[in-house]
Amino acid sequence: MKNVIHRILLNLVFLGSLLCSFVSFAQQEQLYITYPFMPLNVNPAYAGSREVVSMAVLYRRRPLFSTVGAAATNQQYFNFDMPIAQDKMAIGFQAYSADQLIGNNTGGIIGNLGLYGDFAYRFTLPNDGKLALGVQAGVTQVPAYISSSGGGIGTTGFNSSVGLGIYYHNDDYYAGISLLNLNANKNEFNQPSFITAGYVFDIDDDLQLKTGVLVRRLSNNYTTRTDVDLNATAWINKRFGLGVWYQNTGSEFSNNAFLGSLQIQFSKIQLGYAYDFTGNSNGAVGAKEGFHQIMLRYEFDSGNGKSGVFRYF
Repeated sequence: MKNVIHRILLNLVFLGSLLCSFVSFAQQEQLYITYPFMPLNVNPAYAGSREVVSMAVLYRRRPLFSTVGAAATNQQYFNFDMPIAQDKMAIGFQAYSADQLIGNNTGGIIGNLGLYGDFAYRFTLPNDGKLALGVQAGVTQVPAYISSSGGGIGTTGFNSSVGLGIYYHNDDYYAGISLLNLNANKNEFNQPSFITAGYVFDIDDDLQLKTGVLVRRLSNNYTTRTDVDLNATAWINKRFGLGVWYQNTGSEFSNNAFLGSLQIQFSKIQLGYAYDFTGNSNGAVGAKEGFHQIMLRYEFDSGNGKSGVFRYF
C-alpha cells in the first residue's frame, strides 16, 4: 500500500506540473462541457468506476495557435480518482483553470478556476454490476475582468458547490443521475441535473460500438431548459476509438456543437483529440474556429490487479 501511495504522489506531481505549465469564464458550467473525455465532471459517483488509479489532463483551446482575437480561449483541466477500502469506496479530485481574451488585443481577460473533491460508496451487484452513490464538494471562482494594462473591473469571489450522484455500470452498459451545484443562489447561477446512459454493441471480435446519451436540465429563478446530447464511438481492436458527439448542451455558452474525437489506447496511457465545430459568424478573430481538445490519461494498479483491463467507460 505504501508503494501505491508513493506512486500516486509522484504521478500527481508529474501531471500537476503539466497542468500548471499551461496558463491559468463561466461559473462551474465550464467544467461540464468536458464530459466526453472526463465523465467524472458531471457525476461524482463515477469516481473509482474504472477500478484503477486514473489521472487525466485536458488542454482545450481556440484557436489552436493564435492568442489574439476576441474569441481566444485557453482552458486546462485535471482529474484524479481511485478506489479505496478494497474497492468499496472511492475518492476523486478535479481542478480547472480557464481564461478568455476580451476585446481583441486591446481588451483584457476574464479568468475562472475551480477545485472539487469527490467521494463515492460502491456496491457490488449481480452480473458484475457496480452501483455507486457519490457526493461532491468544492469551490468555484466567480470571474473578474482583468484589463490589458493590469487593472481590474469587478471583484473576484469564491462560491462553494455541493453535488450528489448515482452511477451504475457493468461490462455492457452504464446509467447515472446527478444533481450538481445544489447550494447555488438561483438568482445568479444554474442548478444543473444530468441523466447519462450508454450501451456497448459487440459488432464482431475486433469492433465494438459504444453509444451514449446525456440529458441536462438547467434551472434558475428565471428559466428552465432541457437539452439532449447523443454520441457514438467505434472501438477497433480496443486500440483506436473514433467518435462523433452531438452536444445540444453546447460547447461554449449556448452554442450547439458537433464534435469528432480520436482516442488511442496504449497499455496504461490513453491519448485523445477532439475538435468541435462551434464557430459563429460574429467577425471576431478565431470565432469561426471550433475548440481543439487534447487529452492524456494515465492509469495504474491501485493494488487490486486490474490495471490491464480495457474500459469503454
